[in-house]
Amino acid sequence: MPSRPRLPGAATPDRRAADAARPGRLLLFRHDRPRNVADHRRCDVLARVVAGLPSRAIAMELHITTATVQDHLKSVFAKAGVRSRRELVATILDL
Repeated sequence: MPSRPRLPGAATPDRRAADAARPGRLLLFRHDRPRNVADHRRCDVLARVVAGLPSRAIAMELHITTATVQDHLKSVFAKAGVRSRRELVATILDL
């Protein structure tokens, strides 16, 4: 069976070990399985942000409002210490 494709920046065993060695690295995808529905939705939103989708398209795909998308992004921005999508994507992709 072929392996499942992973999102850029997703935690894998090798990546987790590398991240642990770099204390400044942001771990947005700490667990293979999010702990609750909100974490799961944030991961869904983040995957689509990395793919370059605008908030409206993300909202339509996930069947949520654009305000909810913005709320998830604000939460992630605060956790990541960034102020824009561009910074967030660069942080996730470790650019």
